[in-house]
Amino acid sequence: MADYKDYYKILGVNKNASDAEIKKAFKTMARKYHPDMHPENEKATWTEKFKDLNEAYTVLSDKQKRTIYDQVGQADYQNYARGGGGNARSRATGGNPYQQYQQYSYDAGNGFGGFSGGGKTQFSGGFSGGDFSDFFQSIFGGLGGMQGFGNNFGRSAASGQAAGDVEAELTLNLEDAHRGGNMQLTIPNGRTVTVKLPAGVGEGKKIKLKGMGNPTQRGTGDLYLVIKIRPHAMFRLEGDDLYVPVTLMPWTAALGGTIFVPTLDGPVQVKVPAGTHSGKKLKLSGKGLSSKGSLYITLTIDVPRTLTKEQKELFSRLAALE
Repeated sequence: MADYKDYYKILGVNKNASDAEIKKAFKTMARKYHPDMHPENEKATWTEKFKDLNEAYTVLSDKQKRTIYDQVGQADYQNYARGGGGNARSRATGGNPYQQYQQYSYDAGNGFGGFSGGGKTQFSGGFSGGDFSDFFQSIFGGLGGMQGFGNNFGRSAASGQAAGDVEAELTLNLEDAHRGGNMQLTIPNGRTVTVKLPAGVGEGKKIKLKGMGNPTQRGTGDLYLVIKIRPHAMFRLEGDDLYVPVTLMPWTAALGGTIFVPTLDGPVQVKVPAGTHSGKKLKLSGKGLSSKGSLYITLTIDVPRTLTKEQKELFSRLAALE
């Protein structure tokens, strides 16, 4: 089996860390680890570190996955990996003691969140389920982050649908909902299916899987996957529109200039008009969750915490001109 990964250590938090502390740690570490923040000849190394960071956040930020991870525990996992057979429960049942956890449903992985505008290297992005490690997959299953059923599987479908029809929430990260494409899922009846997600699929949309519902005397009903999109660390979603905060340095706000702004398709250049005030919003049409949506940028002016001697002199001269 794969080596145990200490997700708490990777994120730099203790085992009692709150959700807010985990999110804050991820944002801080993501800026440090992101490959775009390092020289080209070091990107491969930092890419692997960033994958571990993203994987740790994917698990610890999700209540169900975190509970499972804590239940497995380092000692029991390593004992099984050495051939010790795991705990009493796993020795009694035989086989992989973590197979039971792979039957749990869980949300798709998180995308990376974090951005700062004006004068420095800009970055955005995320890793998909294919980037999860063997350790992650040994506990949560070979499908990794591509599986995303919520807790509402098996409820009756909406009024007016045939008997035997059922609904299940399919939770996606924002990047996967935006890109769409084929996704392999193991539905709770144990069957593995390939689902084609339309690009820009929104919250509450339904995808019909014919003949995948409950059996009835008249035949088998249909399964309706109800899309749920997980909150993102950087973007806020409203309908098809996205909202993102971006910081500006004071001189960019005063003089105007070009900054890089994150989108779900990668960073784009945006012109900032001279005399921009904190709180000003810019709109990028067609850059939302789908081509119908827009990206709304809220600009905030960031005052440097430390100034060089020359910068202090320049600000003093500006203050004297008022």
